[in-house]
Amino acid sequence: MDILGYLLIYAGGALAGIINTLAGGGSMITLPILMFYGLPADLANGTNRIAILLQNIVGVSSFERKGVKAFKISLPLGIVAACGAVIGSFIAVDLNEDLLNKVIGIILVIMVIFVIKKPKVSSNINGKGMVILKYIAFFGLGIYGGFIQAGIGFLLITAITFFIGTDLIKTNAIKVGIVLIYTCISLIIFFYNGLVNVPLGIMLALGNMTGAYLAVKLAISKGIKFLKLFLIAVVIVNAIRAFLF
Repeated sequence: MDILGYLLIYAGGALAGIINTLAGGGSMITLPILMFYGLPADLANGTNRIAILLQNIVGVSSFERKGVKAFKISLPLGIVAACGAVIGSFIAVDLNEDLLNKVIGIILVIMVIFVIKKPKVSSNINGKGMVILKYIAFFGLGIYGGFIQAGIGFLLITAITFFIGTDLIKTNAIKVGIVLIYTCISLIIFFYNGLVNVPLGIMLALGNMTGAYLAVKLAISKGIKFLKLFLIAVVIVNAIRAFLF
């Protein structure tokens, strides 16, 4: 690959890092880029995990330094999601892409509703049944994240908003912590199966890390209103893309 190709991968990674940290769906940019440069879908899926891992290391550390202390909340949920990611990673095979896009599109529309009108948390949120449901939900999200990363950010934001009820800044901080934890496990499995292109993954990761750093600065400086508008815009664009392309 020539220098221009690597620069384009870096730029795509930077954009994806911003989108992933502030909202979700950045892998819908990076996966097509990797496949454009000749990687099969399964290899692109694995290679993308290097960038996701390093991006979220930067995201977690940046949020913590900025005073948004959320990793303690992320840890138990991330461990549960990592258990699911083991299953999802091992069963990562070719999907019916058209059907998957439609499902993601429906989920994104639902996500818009959650963002515009924050749902009221049930009075039984601390009850045993709701706690069990919460961990089942994050286990399931781990399976999906281990299987294919694209769109997981939206789903995690929805789940965190419903089960924990934090504001959007802290929700994003919790989200990047969860993704960091389960991606460690997922990446090992993809490596073991020879589904990671290290040079391209590192270049993509450099872009993602840059984007994650800039995104945290934006989140803190611009506040919740900016995050909400940004998230709604990204969700709508991805929903349209899922239904039309």
